[in-house]
Amino acid sequence: MGISLPEDLKAVIDGSNFAHLATLDPDGVPQVTAMWIMRDGDRIVFNTAEGRRKWRNMSNDPRVAVSISPADKPYENWSIQGQVVEMRTSDGVAIIDRLAQKYIGREKYPWLTPGMVRVTVIVDVERIAGNG
Repeated sequence: MGISLPEDLKAVIDGSNFAHLATLDPDGVPQVTAMWIMRDGDRIVFNTAEGRRKWRNMSNDPRVAVSISPADKPYENWSIQGQVVEMRTSDGVAIIDRLAQKYIGREKYPWLTPGMVRVTVIVDVERIAGNG
């Protein structure tokens, strides 16, 4: 079970601010990707597709880190460390559609391709550092 998110951090996550997700390659080298994120209570929620590098990395090692700053205050930064506790496909398309609405104002994710399997990723937060 993760820790509670401060209200200031919740507000940043709830906005349309880009986050950066760090995962670990099999050799331990970090890999970072810009991401759309949201939250479910105090858990971080994001979406990827099966087969992508971050999906493979999280399948192999559940440790992740997320960095996020408000777009209008780039020097206000939050760093989050946690563990992936669930990766599911049951609501993958629904979640990427919600994120598309949040970030680009589109009802449907416009880059969904035939055969693409969307994966919802849930992260329990274990540590937070920030200057927000």
